This record gives sequence, C-alpha cells and structure tokens, in this order.
Amino acid sequence: MEIPAGSRWLRDDRVTRRDSGILQYDCLEPCIAELLDRSALRFANRVAVVDRCGRALTYRELWAAAARVAGGLLDQGVGPTDRVVVCQPNGVRWLIGFLGVVLAGGVPVLPDPSCSPEETSEIGVHSGAVLTLDSDLPDGVAFLDGGASPDELAVLYYVRVAGGGLRGVELTNTNVLSTIEAVAHAMDLVGDGVRTVLTAPLSTAVGCSVQLLPTLASGGTVVVSGSRVIRAPWRHLRAAFPTSRCVRGWGVAETGGIGLLLPSEHRSRHPRSVGVPFGGIEIALLGPDAEHGVGELLCRGPSVARRYWRDPCATDETFTEDGWFRTGDQVRIDDEGFVDQIAVRVS
Repeated sequence: MEIPAGSRWLRDDRVTRRDSGILQYDCLEPCIAELLDRSALRFANRVAVVDRCGRALTYRELWAAAARVAGGLLDQGVGPTDRVVVCQPNGVRWLIGFLGVVLAGGVPVLPDPSCSPEETSEIGVHSGAVLTLDSDLPDGVAFLDGGASPDELAVLYYVRVAGGGLRGVELTNTNVLSTIEAVAHAMDLVGDGVRTVLTAPLSTAVGCSVQLLPTLASGGTVVVSGSRVIRAPWRHLRAAFPTSRCVRGWGVAETGGIGLLLPSEHRSRHPRSVGVPFGGIEIALLGPDAEHGVGELLCRGPSVARRYWRDPCATDETFTEDGWFRTGDQVRIDDEGFVDQIAVRVS
C-alpha cells in the first residue's frame, strides 16, 4: 500500500514528478564537484572545518589542499570515474582526501567503519579501485576536473548487511545532490553561524551525505571529533551542546543516508517516531497488514540508490523496477504519516 505523497510536514515544492513516476528536484547542479566549487568561491573566508584539537581551515584553505590532492591523484594516473578507496583517520585528513578524489573526477569508495584491513583490501578489489588512500595523501599541482553528469556514479558506500557481509551502494550525483538539497531545506542551513557537529563517521552516508556535504554546500562549519563511534547517546549531545538543535530521523545508505525526519515540534507527541518522509521521498507498506498501517517499509525518491555495485542478485531482491527500495524494516505508519519502527533488519 502506497502512502499518499505530499505530507504537510517538511513540504518542499521544488520536487516534481517525472515521466519515471519518481519525484525529482528541479535545477540541481550537474555534480557534487561543481556545487562545492561554487560554495568554496562564495564562502572563501569562512571557516569550513574545525577538528577536535581546534585546528581550523577556511573554505579557501580546504579547497586548495583538496585541489593539490587531486593534482597528485592525476599524477598517479587517476582519471574520471576511477574508483579510489578513502581509508583515512576520521578527521580533516579524511575530508581533504575525499574532496581530492571528487575534484580529480574520481569516485570515492567508502568502507564501513567496522571493516577490518582485510575487508578494506577486498573492497578495493571488488570495487575495481585503482588506488587506496591509506597513508600520506598525494600532492601535486592544483587540479579541478571539468565535471561529471548527473547520472554518473558519485560515491560508493560499502555497508554491512545482515549476516555480516558487505555491499556496495551506488549513489549518483543526482542522488547525493538531492540529499543535500533536502537536508539544507528541512534544516534551514543558511547563514554564517551554522555549525554542524558530526555524530557519525565520515565514511558513512549519515556522516558524509547527510551531515558533512549539506553543511559545506551551505557555507557552514563542520565540527569533526575524530571519533569512529557510530552513535552518540542523545543525552550526551544535549549536555555537550545545550543550545544546539538535535534532530531525529531514519535512513540508510540506499536512501542517501536519510529518508525520514522528525520535526522537532512533534517530538513530544510522537516520542517513538523516526519521522515523516521529506525531500521527495515517498513511502509504501508491503505485507498482509499494509492496509492497517503495518508492514515492510518501502522507499523511493530522488536520493534513493539505483542498485548495488556488481551484485545483480541483491539488486533484484531489493530494488523494484518502478524505483522502490525494500528496506526490510517492519514499521507502523499512523494517519498523519509518522513512522514508528517495529523491527529493524540491520542496525
């Protein structure tokens, strides 16, 4: 059973339905590199990132460092659409390496934080990566690739699945840019004073696509802790940042890192809810009790992945021909569209 689109919560009129039947954003930049390049030029003197030691880089400094890494990658033979595994400490160096791959026209391959060195090596082979950034970052003459098309692969997240295996989640430029637009709009990320504390590792879809990239695209400041802890207790965040806005939501890499968001003004009325769909995401229920608001959660929208990397069987099992992603999560959806989790397939 499909839940009607157009919830009155977090409405975004910039999404329209295309011939494919899927809602899409209008007027997106062609690729991540072009969006972030505009941001770096516009906010050159603002602080882009601060680490746990207080080290700060402006947008100009961050972009210059990433462009030199891109030049070094070019010297090592990395070309457009080449995959490069980014395996760096969770901090400024990871960020510079990631952006360097993007500016070089490559595709960052991001292993799950739980991966062992052996699994990271296997990911390099499976992804067909031409290089792994696991030590000093390459340095060369500053370089910026001419840009990619919206439907080209932008990032490859390797995620842990039930049973302990790993899958590569393909996200195109359109997928990632749609997540950026959705988060920036829902969170009202505007102004010089925006600071985002990263509560997830940078190599995850939540840390990168949901927290990092929307902040950089909006000219805000990213605060990285260096921690590889996946979740920080809610009460600890509240105590550490008493004036901040803490947001609850739900998402996986296949949905671009996020798909549901709980408006803060409704948290007290819906304490168990993980939110409502936003940013062009539509939801549906599958199962015998779907008409009663209970079943497996299905999602589709502009940020939802198209397939798994080199895994046609898993793709056929998980993604439908008309764009729905089967999450495997059992949920309950009330009359207002708020989603409560009942059973989660993968934490």
